Amino acid sequence: MPSHAPAALAARPLLRSLVVLRPLGTLVYAALLLGIVLVAANGLKLAAGSSSGRPVAGACLGLGLVLGGGYAVARGNQPRLLTIGRENLELAPVGSRPGPPAETIALSSIVAYTYWLRVLRFRAFAQYHLRLELVDGRVLHLADRPGTHPHDPTGTVRLDALAKRLARRTKSGTRRRKLFYETQLARALLWGSWAALAAGGLLLLLGQEVGLLLLFPGAGYWASYYLGQSKADLTP
Repeated sequence: MPSHAPAALAARPLLRSLVVLRPLGTLVYAALLLGIVLVAANGLKLAAGSSSGRPVAGACLGLGLVLGGGYAVARGNQPRLLTIGRENLELAPVGSRPGPPAETIALSSIVAYTYWLRVLRFRAFAQYHLRLELVDGRVLHLADRPGTHPHDPTGTVRLDALAKRLARRTKSGTRRRKLFYETQLARALLWGSWAALAAGGLLLLLGQEVGLLLLFPGAGYWASYYLGQSKADLTP
């Protein structure tokens, strides 16, 4: 790997990227989907005149999931301006709305990181993600901010360019983390989800509503695993 003089490194232009903290993940969307299914299924039972308390409880649970997921989507995340320097990362708020104060993160405090590209096929949208594990135990999940806005700072780049520079500047002991869906555990759970789907479907055919307790988790994990395949690990 070619070496660079400190003066040459210091002379490089600062890279800045618009990011969001804690971008919405598959769990939020899975909660929305499960909530809609629960509300619809139990609402039909109540409309049919069911006198059992289970449809009421199921509908309330579904409504809670829909409201919680909808709030998370509506709230979103305030954008942050991420800047990489010679020794630090700077996270600063963007816009006039009050938000968290600016934060400085020493590159030496990063003990592990993962960097990946997520392709949302149904929206034809690609989003870079960067997950940082810090020495104090905190985890920062950063991602490209979707779309552009009139008051966005000029001169910003995609998170891809900033993450590549970060990979060259982290200390030698910084660990690389695999994506979960690349592990043996994830593949074993996939087989378990297929078994849960089969067992849940069979129980429902036999008139046993307990099959839903197997069907929903199995379908949820299968869907999350499929979405996880749209992630390409870019960690050097």
